[in-house]
Amino acid sequence: MSDIPAISVKGLTKRFADFTAVKDLSMTVHKGEFMGLLGPNGAGKSTTLKCVTGLIMPTEGTIEINGVDYKDHKAAMRSVGCVVETPETYPTFTPAELMEYVGRTYGLDDREIAVRSRDVLEQVKLWEWRNKRVGKFSKGMRQRAMLAQAMLPNPEILILDEPTSGLDPRGMIEMRQVLSELKSYGRTLLISTHMLKEVSELCSSVTMINRGRTIASGDVNALIREYVARMEGRIQISMKFRRPMTDGFVRDISSAPGVESSNRMGDYEIRLDFKGSDDDQTHLVDVVCSHGIGLMSMTESGMDIERLYMELTKGMESIK
Repeated sequence: MSDIPAISVKGLTKRFADFTAVKDLSMTVHKGEFMGLLGPNGAGKSTTLKCVTGLIMPTEGTIEINGVDYKDHKAAMRSVGCVVETPETYPTFTPAELMEYVGRTYGLDDREIAVRSRDVLEQVKLWEWRNKRVGKFSKGMRQRAMLAQAMLPNPEILILDEPTSGLDPRGMIEMRQVLSELKSYGRTLLISTHMLKEVSELCSSVTMINRGRTIASGDVNALIREYVARMEGRIQISMKFRRPMTDGFVRDISSAPGVESSNRMGDYEIRLDFKGSDDDQTHLVDVVCSHGIGLMSMTESGMDIERLYMELTKGMESIK
């Protein structure tokens, strides 16, 4: 396997007049890797992907795709399929007609179009609807049609901007299943999302951004392990109760030995950031018993992608 990254972004900055949307952002996506570009709405994800795909020009920084400078746009994008921002297709087309149109655009012959069309429409689970008008589709099915369009020329790299945005729960699940199955085809995927669950389920690596800046980038599990080490044994404890918590109980449990902070989750659950001994954990149970609210469950967990992101973005300031 070549050591040349699929996508390399260094020092990317994009300004619009006096507004800086992205500031000194860097990330590396290796071949065959599924990377999540993770950040809240307005973090600069779409701007970053537009720069990577050549839809807008960076103010500063370098971008290479398979070792080719983004300024040589045609050569750089030869191996890339992308769906950026809010895609739309011709509503009167059927998926079969859409595939033929895209295939002609790429200069494919009739046989290649027929073979590739069936392959990608089956992968995105639209083959049985290949002769139905796209305008009649649900949003989730239209999203899959656009994904099929990006996949038709058999690109090595797929770049997708919020592919599950605006979908209902069923549509989200279906799209994630489709993307997950792409791993078996050896493709490289760069997907922007504001959904932590999406990164956890789909991606092996993540670049976290906030207000246009890179705050962490690398293997998901390695980042979590590194942060857990810095946490020096801190864990999260979730406690659920049979009866509603009182203010007095919340006050007592929050001030118990080993408890560094607490988060009340409604009337029947509390989550504690905890760094203490086994005896301190036992004392938590004693506090519950003394208030008579009935302990239903008590579970502990280390760091996960959600907690990691929240911790890393604490107190971040706006771009200057």
